[in-house]
Amino acid sequence: MYSRIVVGTDGTDRSLIAVDHAARLAATFAAELHVVAAAELSDASAKAAAKIGHDVSKRHGVRVVEHPRVGEPASVLMAVADAVDADLIVVGNRRASGDPRAGSVSSVLSGLCGRPLLLVHTG
Repeated sequence: MYSRIVVGTDGTDRSLIAVDHAARLAATFAAELHVVAAAELSDASAKAAAKIGHDVSKRHGVRVVEHPRVGEPASVLMAVADAVDADLIVVGNRRASGDPRAGSVSSVLSGLCGRPLLLVHTG
């Protein structure tokens, strides 16, 4: 059913709930998992978050490809999904409480994404 799954992470514990869920799906379907970490200001932040997502995913024995990028997260996720021809995009639906942009990435994706999208409740 799925051969390429894209999951977004910012390296936080909340986002890793979505990464873990995506990794379990990838293991179930023997799919390739693309861990996307988009940071708006820092390439180093994106690389660190992608590495954290990679490490969480490898526990499930799946093939993981890291995609650290600088840019607006929803746009980056859609670009990577298009580039790898993803069958599914997985993201968490909440940011840290008190953040006025709570759920902004999932909201943007749900309105614009032309691919199957799985929103994982993260808290």
